[in-house]
Amino acid sequence: MFWSRPTVSDDMRDWIAECFDWFDARFEPPSVPILPTREFFSAPGGQDAATAELVLLDIKRLTGIERRIELMPLDVLPEELRIDYHALSATAGTFQESGNSAIIQYDPELMKRPLLFINTMVHEVMHARLSGLEHDIPGGAAVHELATDLGCIIAGFGVFQLQAADDAGWTGYLRQPSRAHALALFLRRRELGIEAVAAHLSPRCRKLLRQAMKQI
Repeated sequence: MFWSRPTVSDDMRDWIAECFDWFDARFEPPSVPILPTREFFSAPGGQDAATAELVLLDIKRLTGIERRIELMPLDVLPEELRIDYHALSATAGTFQESGNSAIIQYDPELMKRPLLFINTMVHEVMHARLSGLEHDIPGGAAVHELATDLGCIIAGFGVFQLQAADDAGWTGYLRQPSRAHALALFLRRRELGIEAVAAHLSPRCRKLLRQAMKQI
């Protein structure tokens, strides 16, 4: 499986550290990791469009994004009619510029898996944060999607990035060891230990994070 060898190259470590410096110099760094709890999210449980809008508002508040974002469901088959749900992970969400605002589309079936849904939404909202800065990010436009995933972790959503990929069985753009390394670096920079997030991670993700913490 993709998480069985938690190795991160020196080049990847250097790039992650450079991105942390770049993001922290431009956006307000969070002082604590964001967790899937009522302390951070006010949206009620539910799978309707109104709930999705409230989740978006929570994410915008937590990331400090004020620009207008329109939220629309993707026109996709219900999960029970799909041959392979995970094969559609690439279309879990989309981001599109629209004049002075932006449009995020999402797979409504993801709302049955709140952690995956929030993680997808954060990734698309991060596109809004980085809009127009694609060439300024360390590595430039060629690594924009990787930097968007990493930006979610730097913004405090490392638990969502690491655990959602583990739950879904797919990595998105970053590999799991790279996510664990980035979350470990987030915690180290705030002088926090693994106990700050451990309760919200599976045993497999906790193992990855412990290994990453030892390597920093």
